[in-house]
Amino acid sequence: MKTILLIEDNEMMRMFLTHYLGKDYDVNSVKNSQEASDWLKFNSVDLIVSDFPTNPILASQIRNLGNFSDSKRIPIVMITDQDKSEQRIQAFHWGVKDCISKPFNPIELKLRVQTHLPSLTISRQFRPVA
Repeated sequence: MKTILLIEDNEMMRMFLTHYLGKDYDVNSVKNSQEASDWLKFNSVDLIVSDFPTNPILASQIRNLGNFSDSKRIPIVMITDQDKSEQRIQAFHWGVKDCISKPFNPIELKLRVQTHLPSLTISRQFRPVA
């Protein structure tokens, strides 16, 4: 099962997304990027879903999480506030793979997550013929 690290400071949103995404993925949730950084020191993850950071220090930490290993760049899907274009632009400058604005449809978020997680069933479906 693929592992997602959820970074969300709002407890209700964190609980909702953990439950919703947890139906299909192993979801680990933390309140901020410092907790995420600590968690990543001892665990691996296939994808990060993060709320847009509210201060420059957290933003820097989020940016570095995506590069935590030279051999594996972790894709990040960022949730931005109320369709703010400047937040999405900044997130893409940090190397975030995808952004979704609040309010968002949870089905759309799940589809965006699926887009950035390679499916094991697809890779097993095709075998070399020669």
